[in-house]
Amino acid sequence: MDGPRHSLWYLDQDAFRRFKSDKNKGRDEARQLVNQAFPAVPYSENKFVMVKGEKSPYDGDLPYWSKRNSKLYDGHTARALRRQGYKCGHCGLYLDGNEKVHLHHIDGNHDNWKTKNLTVFHESCHDYTKKARE
Repeated sequence: MDGPRHSLWYLDQDAFRRFKSDKNKGRDEARQLVNQAFPAVPYSENKFVMVKGEKSPYDGDLPYWSKRNSKLYDGHTARALRRQGYKCGHCGLYLDGNEKVHLHHIDGNHDNWKTKNLTVFHESCHDYTKKARE
């Protein structure tokens, strides 16, 4: 039965035992090294955002699901999603999470990260616009 021997708790205890057995390290230093190797994960990273009421991805409420899925993105992509109302900048359909979201530079200059130069596309719309430019 190898399962428990590969659990994080077992690895933590085993590492502590090994660090503590080193004659140059005391108990506190051993615990500090183990805490560095196995950091505690805050609750906020483990939590799951509950779906509101009777919502379902198949109920047709695309604005709700687009807004919910936009929380998977950060930085420029998240700002562009909010600015565009969670819709694709090319076809105007909601970005519902069934397809990847791509950040598109309108002027084609990938060094230009100004807000007015960035728009969000479906992956297929982004591929289409790139093919059209070639």
